[in-house]
Amino acid sequence: MNKLFDTKMIYLIIGVILVIALFLLYKKLAGQAKVSEFGKYQGYSKEIYGGNKRISDYLTLSNGTRLAYDLILPTKKGVPASERLPVLFKYTPYLRTFTIFDRNGKNIIADLFDLSWMEKAMLRIRYWLSDRGRYMDPLFRTKYLKNMLKHGYAVIVVERPGTGASFGVMDASFEVAAKNANEILDWIAGQEWCNGNIGMFGDSFQAMIQFATAAMGNPHLKAIFPTSSSLDNYSAVIYRGGVYNKAFGSFFSWATSFMESAVLTPVDNDRDGILLAQARKERNSATLGEKSAEWFRKFPFRDSTISDGKNFWEVGSALYPFIDRINRSSVPVYLTTGWFDIHTGDMFLWYANLTVPKRLTIRPVDHSDVEDKQFDLDYGAEAHRWFDYWLKGIDNGVMNEPSIHYYVMGAPKKEAWQTSSQWPLGKQKPTRFYFGKGKTGSIDSVNDGYLTTESSTALDTFDAYTVDYSTTSGKKSRWTAINWPRNYPDMRSNDKKGLTYTTSPLETDVEVTGHPIVHLWLTTDAPDLDAFVYLEEVDGSGKSTYISEGDLRASHRKLTKAPFNNLGLPYHSHYQSDLLPIQAGEPFELVFNLLPTSYRFHKGSRIRMTIAFADTDNFDTPVIGPAPKLHLLRDMNHPSFIQLPVVQSQ
Repeated sequence: MNKLFDTKMIYLIIGVILVIALFLLYKKLAGQAKVSEFGKYQGYSKEIYGGNKRISDYLTLSNGTRLAYDLILPTKKGVPASERLPVLFKYTPYLRTFTIFDRNGKNIIADLFDLSWMEKAMLRIRYWLSDRGRYMDPLFRTKYLKNMLKHGYAVIVVERPGTGASFGVMDASFEVAAKNANEILDWIAGQEWCNGNIGMFGDSFQAMIQFATAAMGNPHLKAIFPTSSSLDNYSAVIYRGGVYNKAFGSFFSWATSFMESAVLTPVDNDRDGILLAQARKERNSATLGEKSAEWFRKFPFRDSTISDGKNFWEVGSALYPFIDRINRSSVPVYLTTGWFDIHTGDMFLWYANLTVPKRLTIRPVDHSDVEDKQFDLDYGAEAHRWFDYWLKGIDNGVMNEPSIHYYVMGAPKKEAWQTSSQWPLGKQKPTRFYFGKGKTGSIDSVNDGYLTTESSTALDTFDAYTVDYSTTSGKKSRWTAINWPRNYPDMRSNDKKGLTYTTSPLETDVEVTGHPIVHLWLTTDAPDLDAFVYLEEVDGSGKSTYISEGDLRASHRKLTKAPFNNLGLPYHSHYQSDLLPIQAGEPFELVFNLLPTSYRFHKGSRIRMTIAFADTDNFDTPVIGPAPKLHLLRDMNHPSFIQLPVVQSQ
């Protein structure tokens, strides 16, 4: 019995070992299989390195300015790579490495990122367990970089003049930034750890710098990976529709000032912080935060000039003047944005104007999440595919796919990601939804009007409204979703204070993908008006969900030709010289587009357009007393409507 039992046990143990061995072999073979498709990538390059080492020092520009940088090299058994590697480069005004905890162990960045108690606890544990736990270095902030290092890349992040531990004074000019970055590219290419192939990455201002740098035509810059960039800072964010975006302006000023006053991170050989103190003293009060707070409100028109007579927005702060030079450089560009991003519209304009090899991905996220791995996409896989193709010459098929990947919000998961090789989509049908009389019974708004595809045949029909300056899209809109996520309220509370136009319950799903365009006919005795339009979905319970928005100041309504390919959308110069005053009691038309979206409205739900004339938590609308009265016209001769890009069913 014992012998039989022993034999069975031996066979069982052998069987278990064989199962484990087969499982490990399967995992190994699966890991070796080549996969390269949208959001998935393995097997095209080997994971050579197991760790990494961060080195911090100064480089010196030709004008003598010393710039602080973090260099991260992959390691084997703790030894940095000795061979020359392709390099990923970020040029940033947002600090290369954050000091999370001061010398007393206080978390000094919690407010900047609006951290939850769990996130704070995890940072504290990391601080206790790791020498690097005091810092938020480039790998902590951009998660996919750790995998890139394992696969044989080096990473360098350089702080711009007048920021972090860098010397000099901050100059927000993109031309200046491009010239400095061009010098840095040459410096990187000459280092013993670089093989001469460099790619740039980063979001927001760091993405804008990539475009400006690409215009320099540096032979070492093989590709860029810009996430969320404006083409025109005036109309993209700061003065959307000619109205000052106080939500973004306040956040930007606070956040940049916070970073400038925080405990900055000295370079390795400056342990006593002597050089850091010198750098801070050198720039004195010339900081990005203070300049933004002072300047944004100071230049309310696109043709506003600074003291030397130069145009503030078009010369120093716009990127569309770089388009031709970027196209001549032939630097490949992979663009990424989110449907709730602050730069959604401009990323489509970038795509339309670039003739270089290009890709565009639009995710269902806001600015705070657009660079991260989320439920929709392994974003790091796309970065890896892109840089392997252009920096390592690995033919992984990334350039054989349709050039646009976009996510249809509200669609089933298996149908959400769609592709196209053109924009606007060839399958879209521009469909007019007219503003009509009510009552729909879906909202207790001022008018509760219908939204219908049937145009009015009546004369002299309108909805009367008195401006309510308390209307708002909420305090956590897309315009503040930079370091923390958006959180729009149920829009019913805002809808009740405005004019609404709502469809009957939909008989089928309706997909809207593209750029909605609104036409509003108005009369008023007010000297000026700010019109805000919201696209929403209303479910069976009456809850109204924010989808997109647009706005325009009435005096800025003059239409003109854009200085770039504007996709045929309405374009307003926002020049002071082009202002059109309102003629009291005379009809005038506002024509403007909403931010692009892709959303599937569900059968049984409703499509709603809400029109308000203030967004008190986000935009700076002058308060006129007593509150102006107006008429929104919707008759045969003055049809107010929204043109939605409806996608035809397949």
